[in-house]
Amino acid sequence: MHIPQRIAGFALLAPLLLVTACSGSSGGDTAGASTGPGATTPAVLPARTALERTALVPGDVPGFTVTAGDAAGAAADATAADKRACQPLADLLSGRPPAGAKETVPRALAPAGQKMPGAGVTVTLSAYGSGGAQKAVAALRTAVHACAAGFKPVIGGVTGVPVAVAPRPALELGDDDLRFALGFAAGGSGARQDFVVIRTRSTVSIFRGADVTLAKSYDVPPAVVTAQLKKLGAPVTKRR
Repeated sequence: MHIPQRIAGFALLAPLLLVTACSGSSGGDTAGASTGPGATTPAVLPARTALERTALVPGDVPGFTVTAGDAAGAAADATAADKRACQPLADLLSGRPPAGAKETVPRALAPAGQKMPGAGVTVTLSAYGSGGAQKAVAALRTAVHACAAGFKPVIGGVTGVPVAVAPRPALELGDDDLRFALGFAAGGSGARQDFVVIRTRSTVSIFRGADVTLAKSYDVPPAVVTAQLKKLGAPVTKRR
């Protein structure tokens, strides 16, 4: 049995499983209503707090379904890193935001009409106190550089296959941002997940793109990033 490999794969894919489960549902949870042709009326997602009101809802991104994510589930699935410096990245594999968040609102998106399982994006908005958002982005940037040689995820005391860490050119959006890829060689596909992290004032947006089949890599679509920045009232052009 290749338990470590399977566990590593789960750590990388857990949040994206929510994307396929929600967007592929044909009934039950109305939060998964599609915005595609012939779809039912989009459900209204919670908008009780200021942060929830800035999160994406059905209709915000043409061609994509938008559903509520599962913050409680992410909090319950803990992934540790075999290297302390890499823990911020291991947290992302569990769907957890950088430490210190006062509120978190997750969203799950998938291309409308695609066959499941397939590609998807999770967007996690996290609100921080004074200086907290800056520290959160700085911690991730430090971890990406410190873990260039990769790290191993540990779940339930079992160590998984190595996770590769690769910096990518930043989009230069928001007040600060970075981009990197996490991936592993399970199954020999070499598929990676794309992470885009953008700070807008005291809010940190984390975009995660992946194909849950591991057959290929999937970048975060620019349209998703643009739509979220607009909801946050942030410029959608590069910083000068």
